[in-house]
Amino acid sequence: MGNLLDGNQNCQGLCKWMSTESCLTWLLEVKPCSDRVGPLVVFALINDSLQSAARTLPPTLRYQEYPPGVVILPMRSKTRKPFLTTNLVIFAPKQVSDTVGDCSFVAHGDALIVDPGCRHEYHEELKQIIACLPEKLIVFVTHHHLDHVEGLSIIQKCNPNATLLAHENTMRRIGKGDWSLGYTSVSGEEDILVGGHRLTVIFAPGHTDSHMALLDVSTNSLIVGDHCVGQGSAALDITSGGNMTEYFQTSYKFLELSPHTLIPMHGRVNLWPKNMLCGYLKNRRSREESILKAIENGADTLFDIVANVYSGVDRSLWTAAASNVRLHVDHLDQQKKLPKGFSMENFIGSLVAFESLVVAFEPSSGKL
Repeated sequence: MGNLLDGNQNCQGLCKWMSTESCLTWLLEVKPCSDRVGPLVVFALINDSLQSAARTLPPTLRYQEYPPGVVILPMRSKTRKPFLTTNLVIFAPKQVSDTVGDCSFVAHGDALIVDPGCRHEYHEELKQIIACLPEKLIVFVTHHHLDHVEGLSIIQKCNPNATLLAHENTMRRIGKGDWSLGYTSVSGEEDILVGGHRLTVIFAPGHTDSHMALLDVSTNSLIVGDHCVGQGSAALDITSGGNMTEYFQTSYKFLELSPHTLIPMHGRVNLWPKNMLCGYLKNRRSREESILKAIENGADTLFDIVANVYSGVDRSLWTAAASNVRLHVDHLDQQKKLPKGFSMENFIGSLVAFESLVVAFEPSSGKL
């Protein structure tokens, strides 16, 4: 890919001469656990030689393309802090498949987008993006939260022939104003054909009961929705079937897939999936151990547990943390790890008073 400086004899075994074509093969025909070409090589040496669909996008938009053919475009959305954007992921391979009649695929298209969740102020930009994409468009939604679906109504107006793929529970929670046309229900293990790319739908509950992920088979890139985020850890939505046991199971499922790249819907692409997923599991276990220790030391209400475990965290974050604490307690109960004297009935009864107790809490004294 370049010239080594004369006299540099220390690179043998650390580097390798490769053609651009060989690099592209590594990027576009990935095998699990094989070597990987990093994004700097792509940005510096390969992107200019690609006939990318991203080149048709409005020049004012900021995006990243890695691996080649996978465009990640952060768009402002009504998401939670610390994030401000939701990543719109676009697949638009130049290769057009001739296997349209193959009934093994749940949907066929020439382009696919994932989670159009931009705020209404940015719907004009979304219109421009949709206008640049082929008419035979597939729209995949990982889950129903507004910061992932607020742009659906614009896609419906701009391209009423687009095919929407979503879990049936997700569709029950999406308003008719967002999408009133038909959709194709997916529940996991279905294959989608986009140009020459095969993508596999992965059932990934935990964040919600119908959360989905999507694996681009050729590049071994895994779109993880809100299971992982680019900074910190993901919150689970207890009001929509969020479940800590399922979150652990999905994390292990992702590890078994051995993806080369994780693409979250908030924050940056992660190039070290195993490290990230193992870190998430370690963090969840550590948090659960802290919750169990607080309970063993006498905390028996939601407020007592949150105030103990999150004592060093800003109170404005306690309400969000409470949702995960409830799910951790449920998980401990399922594993039969809770002390015999702990009453789940009393714990559940304490949920109603939580918000008012947080407001009344005096952090300087630690008292109500």
